[in-house]
Amino acid sequence: MLMHLVGGARWGLLGLLCAGLMSACGEPDAMSTETSVTEQPTTEGTTDDTLDTTGETGQPTGESSDATSTTAGLPSCETPEGGVIAISGETPPQPLPVVLEPGAVCELELTLDTPRIVAVHAPFVANVLVADTSQSEPGWVRPTLLQPGSHELVLEHTGMTTVETTVALSDFGPPVEEVVRERSLVWTDPALTDGPDRCGLACVMAAIAEDGHGGRLLQHWFDRFATTAHSERLGPAQFLDAFAEELGPDPSLWDLDALPFVVTAVHNRIDLNNGEHCGEFRISMASTDPIYRPFHLIFLFIQPPQAEDLSPAGVAHCTQTALRWAELSALDQASFVAEAGAWMEELVAVEGFVAAESLEFMISPWEWRQWFFEDSPEPQPGLSQVLENRPLFQTLDIPRLNQPGDERDAFLQWVADNAAALNDRQLLLPESYRAPSARLNQGVPWVPLNLDGVEPGVLEQFPELRQNLEIIGCPACHATDAEFVQTLPDRTFSPFYDSELDAREVYLQDFAHGLAATPPHGPLQSGPVLPP
Repeated sequence: MLMHLVGGARWGLLGLLCAGLMSACGEPDAMSTETSVTEQPTTEGTTDDTLDTTGETGQPTGESSDATSTTAGLPSCETPEGGVIAISGETPPQPLPVVLEPGAVCELELTLDTPRIVAVHAPFVANVLVADTSQSEPGWVRPTLLQPGSHELVLEHTGMTTVETTVALSDFGPPVEEVVRERSLVWTDPALTDGPDRCGLACVMAAIAEDGHGGRLLQHWFDRFATTAHSERLGPAQFLDAFAEELGPDPSLWDLDALPFVVTAVHNRIDLNNGEHCGEFRISMASTDPIYRPFHLIFLFIQPPQAEDLSPAGVAHCTQTALRWAELSALDQASFVAEAGAWMEELVAVEGFVAAESLEFMISPWEWRQWFFEDSPEPQPGLSQVLENRPLFQTLDIPRLNQPGDERDAFLQWVADNAAALNDRQLLLPESYRAPSARLNQGVPWVPLNLDGVEPGVLEQFPELRQNLEIIGCPACHATDAEFVQTLPDRTFSPFYDSELDAREVYLQDFAHGLAATPPHGPLQSGPVLPP
């Protein structure tokens, strides 16, 4: 697959040609930022995208070698003879050196014969524009899907000194044709959930525990359910006590795979990316014991950015990780199982462990908690950290915040000050306003957050503010339009989770193409049913 340059010459898959100059944008208004040229890393599965500053550039037939302005008085934009970057087969593209005088605006042309996902980097340049895509950082346009044809590429130099830059292209390959949820979003394949290479309870606990086994960590964790200040639930400890009669008194010797837990699914939450990481990788499990259930566990791990996922400034754009997930959809069964298993082994590690979640209904009501590593109050060899119950992510403590007092007054002022972002579900809740756990009896009417007393005009401007504050926490979803459990022991999903997976399919494809908007907290699906 080839690309056409202006004048009819054929080159590689991508091409860049200095086609002339636009007029300057007035007087310089800022000094150019002095930064070093960032090496573009190799994209897995494609050609090497490292673009050094030494390669030769081609000269298309019929093109003038004079790339300076032809209009007297305009600042100069100079390129070497030909001014071409090309990608052809396995040959990496050559860079395009450009010299820009103060105030120069250089119009280039990028022409493709096939659709590609491309990033552009021009160090020292104040502003870069590719087609209709603005830069994400000074001199850098994030990976974006470009269709075949000619695209304008503009470099704007607003500094007061002449700069030399090198326009570099990073080619992330062709666009995603199709996202299959069973391959790229949620794994329930028995080869990954039931087979000998699955990562069940023993695998996860061994990965996160200091002693490499996890039996003692598990025992301390389940005992802690009964001793937290806000909640005392005996079921998990009794569950382990019953099996200790069979497994023996020393938890460090237990076969944790002998405990009656099944892997219900493995979940890709790349939609939780935040510029530092590429979202979360989750493994959900459920008890199959006839007495001690329903009892569900979810283990959360960070998806760290790969080298190709980082912008020149070190921000995680996660395009390569998104493509890696999406490309699983096209693999045959054997290749999929091998790649998915290798990725799971890579991600399930203590370095990336975020938290564990528990959802249990051994006694009424349902209770949802999140557990994080903290230093043990009584450290022992191999058990210096234990899992402790912290406030729930994005879940307001509604009964407490509904009570009159100074805390409620401060909360209402915070809501008024941040109403627009909260209504758009784009703001993190302070931990001080979150609930230590969430309890809910399914079928019992939802108790709403009381916003009476918030500043005048706020609720008139944002009539669904209360519901949007509530729905970012899981309990409101479960009490409104979903069963309390989204992934069942038989590996079927609730209708609500089906809708979420549909939305995540669209998001993953758009995100890999550089088209996705920042997702909201809470449901990703469009128009979710809000609490009453």
